[in-house]
Formats: sequence, C-alpha cells, structure tokens
Amino acid sequence: MKKQFQFIAALLLAIVGQTSYGQDKEITFSNDLNAYYSKIKAKDTVIRFFEPKINDITLNPDATFEFWSRPNESCFTWHSYKGTWKKSNDTLIFSDNYQIEENDTKATYKKDSRQEFVLTFKTDKGSVLKNKSIKVQYEYDFDAHIDSPEKTLSIGTNNSVVIPYKDIPNFNKLAAIRIEYLLNYTEKRHNYLTENKTVNIRQGDIPNIINVEFVESPNKEMVYRTIKAVVKDDTLKITSNSKTKTTLPDYYRDIEFEDSYTLNK
Repeated sequence: MKKQFQFIAALLLAIVGQTSYGQDKEITFSNDLNAYYSKIKAKDTVIRFFEPKINDITLNPDATFEFWSRPNESCFTWHSYKGTWKKSNDTLIFSDNYQIEENDTKATYKKDSRQEFVLTFKTDKGSVLKNKSIKVQYEYDFDAHIDSPEKTLSIGTNNSVVIPYKDIPNFNKLAAIRIEYLLNYTEKRHNYLTENKTVNIRQGDIPNIINVEFVESPNKEMVYRTIKAVVKDDTLKITSNSKTKTTLPDYYRDIEFEDSYTLNK
C-alpha cells in the first residue's frame, strides 16, 4: 500500500511539473528596457513614444499566461495577451488565438469630369436597402486642424447619394469621407472612402465615382499562435513565434519580444 501511494504521488508530481512547475503562485519574467518606467536606459537616451515589445511574461499556476507591454505612461499605449502555457521537456509553449473578419464594407473608385461625388450603395447579396439614410463625415488632412460635424444624407431611388464639391467645406483639404450605415436593426457598416494610404493625410484627390458594397455576412477565421521559450539560470528566452496561415488578411500586430527576460524574485 505504501509503495502504491509513493507511485501515485510521484506520478502527480510529474504531471504538475509538466504543466506549471508545481508552483502555487504566479511567477513573472521581466525586461523593462523599453517600458516607460525603465531605469536601464541612460537619461540622455530618447525613448520612442511607442515601442511595443513585451515587458513582462507572467506564468500563472492554473496554466494560463499574461504578456504585458507598457511603452508609455498613457495606458492607451499598453496592451496585453492572454492564453495557456505548458512545459514540454525544457521548453515552455505559449498558446493563444484570436479571430479575424473580412472587411464588411468594400469600395471601388473611378474618376470623371463631374464636380461632385456620386456614392452608390448595394449589398454583396443584392438585398434591398430598406434604410434610406446614411451618415457622412468629412475627414480632413491632419495638418489642417479642421473638425467636421456629422451629416445625415438621404439615399435616392437608385441607391446613390450625390455630394457637389461646392457643398463640402474646405474641399481642398479633404482626405477621406467617412460613412456609417445601419444595415439592419443590429448591424452597422462603416468605412473611410479614400485612396490615400492614411485616412487623415491628404495625398491627392479622392476619385469622385465611388461604388460601395456592404457585406451582409463577413467571413471569419480563427488564428492560432504558438510561442516557444526556454528557461535557464532564471533567464527566459523566446526561441520561436509562429501562427497559422489564413485566407483573410490578418492586420493584427505580431508580438515583439526583448532578447531575454529575468525571473523576478
């Protein structure tokens, strides 16, 4: 009986050791080099406003983890990642996932000689647009420092809206047109209409003929991410960072790490 108990205890210890080191509280590895509270950088070193590298890696006893980045005093620049972790031999394996979604509003552009914008709307399935109102807001070049109130326009019988250039204040500073449309009782569609790379930086005129398509049921995909690390002498180093491939564009930021992290004691 005693031998049986010893065997079971050893087995449980081995299982716990594989998942959480047998810890009863969280442990954290840190590298504050690019954190806003860094004491490592010299005083005359300029810290970039947004350096998104991870500062803290926390392993919880329930086999979950948290990564934190705090690059600036403003909490709006902070971000975190959460998931699960396990130990395989000498390697820590971090796993998380997130969902990406197809753009729910698409637009095509062309230009003619008319001095007006013609916005035409439809859905990808050809459904009737029952809502005949659309909200429009003009987005100006950032350096112009011009605010724009939101306007509600009526969609005509041919599912289009005409906006003469002369009706747009500060037209020569216009960088984009923001639209917002209530597709049904619960779902909104919104987008910035522009061919400029940045919605609030004017790089040229917006083509005046714009065909807008609302996607009724956007496709979705899950992305699964796996990050591996090794720990030696209380130092953690990331060895690989990968995620599954998708057919949809993935605009999420990749997680960036420092060269190594030291165990907080």
